[in-house]
Amino acid sequence: MTAAWRDAGALVTHKMLGELSYEGLLRPEPEGPGSWRLRLGEVVYRFQARRGAFESWAVRPGTATRDGEPADDPRTLVVDARAELGLTGLRLADVLAELTATVTNEAARLGHAPTAAELSTLDYDEADGHLTGHPRLVLNKGRVGFSAHDRAKYAPESGAGFALPWLAVHRDHATFACVSTLTEEKLLTGELGADKLASFRAKLANPGDYVLMPVHPWQLDEVIGTLYAKELATGAIVAVGESTDRYRPHQTVRTLANASHPSRLDVKTAVSVRNTLVYRGLAAAATLAAPEVTTWLRGVHDSDELLRDRYRFDLLGEVASVSVRHPLFGAVDELPYRFHETLGALWRDPIRTRLADGERAISFAALPYRGADGVSVIAHLITESGMSTEDWMRRLLDISLTPLLHWLLAHGVGFCPHGQNLILVAGKHGRPKHVAIKDFAQGVDLLDEPLPGYDRLGPAARADMLRWPAHLLAQSLFSSVFAGQLRFLAEILDEDLGFPRPRLWALVREIVSAYRDEHPETAARFDACRLFAPDVERVCLNREHLAGQGFDKVERDDEFDVRFGRALNPLAAADPDGAW
Repeated sequence: MTAAWRDAGALVTHKMLGELSYEGLLRPEPEGPGSWRLRLGEVVYRFQARRGAFESWAVRPGTATRDGEPADDPRTLVVDARAELGLTGLRLADVLAELTATVTNEAARLGHAPTAAELSTLDYDEADGHLTGHPRLVLNKGRVGFSAHDRAKYAPESGAGFALPWLAVHRDHATFACVSTLTEEKLLTGELGADKLASFRAKLANPGDYVLMPVHPWQLDEVIGTLYAKELATGAIVAVGESTDRYRPHQTVRTLANASHPSRLDVKTAVSVRNTLVYRGLAAAATLAAPEVTTWLRGVHDSDELLRDRYRFDLLGEVASVSVRHPLFGAVDELPYRFHETLGALWRDPIRTRLADGERAISFAALPYRGADGVSVIAHLITESGMSTEDWMRRLLDISLTPLLHWLLAHGVGFCPHGQNLILVAGKHGRPKHVAIKDFAQGVDLLDEPLPGYDRLGPAARADMLRWPAHLLAQSLFSSVFAGQLRFLAEILDEDLGFPRPRLWALVREIVSAYRDEHPETAARFDACRLFAPDVERVCLNREHLAGQGFDKVERDDEFDVRFGRALNPLAAADPDGAW
C-alpha cells in the first residue's frame, strides 16, 4: 500500500500542477524548453510540461519535484500554495481532508489496476470501478461523509457489491412517476420478482397506501435513520426488507448497476455525501420530471432520421422515479438544497441490455485510462481495430459530435456529455459503432428561446428544465467535450501513437464545419452558439470547488459554472506553434 499511496499521490500532484495552472490559480514560469518553475513562498516546484489546446498544461508524469525531491503528496502542494489558492482556516482543513480521501481512493484503485487491454474487455459496470474519476477536478474522489468502513463497502474501487434495503413510504409523503409504457406494478414486479414483492407487501397492513422504493444502505443508516426518525417511529416509513439482487456502484457512488440480473434497470439513489461540486442527493422536481424528459427526448429521437438511423445515438432513459418530501424539512424553503434531496430513486435503462452480439460498451471516461504497462485504452482500441489512428478518430468524433451538435442546433437541447455520461459501443475488434448517452435529470438543458418541439414537453419537465442563451448552452460541448475530453486525448494520441495534436483538432473542425454546411437551416443558431469564436470563456471547476461557496446553496443550479478568463478556441483556427 505504501507504493500505491505514493504513486496515487504523484498522479494527483501532477494533475494538480496542470489543472490549477490551466485555471490561473498557479502561475509557473518557463525555465527552458518544456521546463517550468513554480515558486510558492520559499519553496520551488519544477516540472516538465507542454502547452495544449485551450492553453492548457500537459504535465509529464514523474517530472515534478519540490525543492529537488519528488513531488508526490498533493496535500503538501496545497499547503505550500494556500495563499495562491485563497485557502485558510476551516476551508483549508476541509480541502486537505477531501484531498486525503481522494488519494486514498486512488491508491485503492491502483492496488488492483488492470491493463488497458483488460479494462477494454471488462463489463461496463465492472470497468467503472477502475476509472480515475473526473479528469479536470483535482479533488474528485473525496466523498465527504464516507468513513473508511463505508469506503470498503460502497466505493466503486472496492469492487464489492451489496444488497439494497427497501422502504415503504406513505403516499402522503412519496410520489411515483414513470413513462407511459410502465406502471408502478410492472416496474416493481420487474425489479423484484413477484415473490419478493409479495414478501415486502406482507409487512404492511395497507400496502396500497405506500410507495415501495430502494434506498442506499449508507443513506438509510446516516440520513433516513436520523432525519426521518419520527416517520419511522410512526409508521409513515416502514423498512420492508432487502433486495435479493446485489448492486455494483458506478463512479458517482449513487448510481448502482444490478450485478445479479443484468436485464434489470440501473438504480440511482440519493446519497448525501459531497463528491466534487455537490451533495449527491436527488432533487424532487428533477427526479419526478425525469420520465417526462425521457419521453420527450425519445419522441424527438424517434422522429429524427439522423439521430434514429444514421447515428443510432442511443438514449439511456430514466423510466421511473420516486421522490419523498420530508414533512418538516421539506416545508422550509430556505434550507440548503441537500436537506431537500434526502430520499428518492430513479430507474434507468442499462447499457448492457442495448448491446448486440459482438458489441461492447466502453465509457468515454475510460479512453484516457493507462494501466501499469503504460498503454492507454484509446491507443489499445485503435491498435486492436486495425484502422489508422486518423480513420478511427474521425469515426469516433463523427458518431459523438454530430449527434450532439444536432441535438443542440436542430432541437435546442444541451446534454451533459462528459466522459462518464457518454458510452462508446464498439465492435468485436474495437471499431467505433455508435454512442449512447445517459443522465437526464438535471443533466438536460434548453435554449432560452421558443422552439417548436418545446411545446411537446410535459408540464413537470417544462417547469424543471433550465434555459440558457445559445452561447452558454454551447458550453455543454466546450466544457464537457472539447476542453473536458479532447484536449486530454490529443496529448495521449500524440504520445502513444505519434498522431499529431493539430491533426486531431483539424478533424474536429472538419466535422463541426461539415455539420454547418449540411444543415444551413441551423446556421443562425450555430453562429449564436459561437462555436468558431476566436476565444472562449474558461470554465474553472477547481476554482468553484476550492472556494466551497456553493455547497450549502438553497438552489443547487441557480447559476452557470464558474468562469475565469478566456482561452484561444482550437475550433477557430490551427495554432501556429502546433499545439492544436
